[in-house]
Amino acid sequence: MSDAPVRKRISLSHLVEGVRLALETLVDHRMRSGLVILGVSIAVATAMGMVAILSGLGQKITNDVKGGDTAIFSITRWSHLDEGDSEDRRPRPKLTARDAAEIERLEEVGEVEIRYGHGQGRSIEHGDKQARLIFVMGTSMAFQKFETLDIQSGRSFTGGELRTAQPVCVLAERTARDLFPGEDATGHVIRVSGENYTIVGVFAKYDSLFGGLFENFAVIPYTTYEHKLRDRWESAQFNVFPRMPETLAEAINSTRGVLRALHHLTPRQEDDFAIVTSDAKLEFLQKITGPIALVLVLISSIGLMVGGIGVLIIMLVSVTERTREIGVRKAIGASRREILWQFLIEAAVLTLIGGAIGIGLGLLIARGASQAMSFPFVLPLQWVGIAVVVSGGIGLVFGLYPANRAARLDPIESLRYE
Repeated sequence: MSDAPVRKRISLSHLVEGVRLALETLVDHRMRSGLVILGVSIAVATAMGMVAILSGLGQKITNDVKGGDTAIFSITRWSHLDEGDSEDRRPRPKLTARDAAEIERLEEVGEVEIRYGHGQGRSIEHGDKQARLIFVMGTSMAFQKFETLDIQSGRSFTGGELRTAQPVCVLAERTARDLFPGEDATGHVIRVSGENYTIVGVFAKYDSLFGGLFENFAVIPYTTYEHKLRDRWESAQFNVFPRMPETLAEAINSTRGVLRALHHLTPRQEDDFAIVTSDAKLEFLQKITGPIALVLVLISSIGLMVGGIGVLIIMLVSVTERTREIGVRKAIGASRREILWQFLIEAAVLTLIGGAIGIGLGLLIARGASQAMSFPFVLPLQWVGIAVVVSGGIGLVFGLYPANRAARLDPIESLRYE
């Protein structure tokens, strides 16, 4: 007879009743319930905010590396991803404008950008004002297409200025603002590495993921760079747009064939250049940032364990305080399973409320961080679902021991409890 109530099935009405009792307990014991909700909401907000921020940073990295929706590939003297800058690769021939012209003639290739000086910092001056260290890049007319940068004022350099190697430049918005606060920089003359350059335009504001140094740059014609700034070891880099995204592989193969022919390589000789796709660059960065992101998420998830321990402690206190109530329920026919589910549902409802609040707070934190650091705000919908499941799971897992303890209380001893 005593085992019959244990085998009683839990119906939807029992679940609804459990939710009702949980909400009543929340109202009757505001302080205790509030502590549970606060602990869980802080833990979920921390984890959710971290995930949303990392999602936005990932999108920013993708945009910065790929430069748009179309996959591109770069051609360099050697690959910095897997070959390094070893001295034994110095004899490799430099990439030239003639190489770029031959590549651009290929049917599979849409456009080729020639670039020098990426990553090399230089000092820039105007009168008695000196801007912070900036990057000076020599490039061709296709620069804006690859970097997706608009012109805020003035213009870019012209084809004629490129052909005749004129000393003109286009400044980054931040650099122009540092040198010419409150005025238009267009038309002014600046000095870079001892040479004068006329500013013909200023780019629109650009926020780099990698900080202020990457937001300070000047762009000059690559022909001017070759005459005034290139050192003896420096080679051009080509950024290549395939004519159509689906012809990327064909464009790479044709480009490799053209360069091997231009460099007079035999079939047995290895390439004396490197071809790297934007996807390969992105994969390389993800190998670095992925483990860091995982560690950050794991560290932020420790708060969930702390919140779960708080649920365990508070529910144990609740069971102790309500021992007589449990005895009364058992005396009028409640089974062990019904008592067990009552406390499990109570714990799950409290943690779900805390989880919902935490998700909202975490997304608000992520949105504020994205605006402060100028990267996209990404709403990770799949992680919102995971956060809901995890917050409810915290209540079920950490509420199981107190609920089981309540279900095993002896009804006679419970009724005598004061």
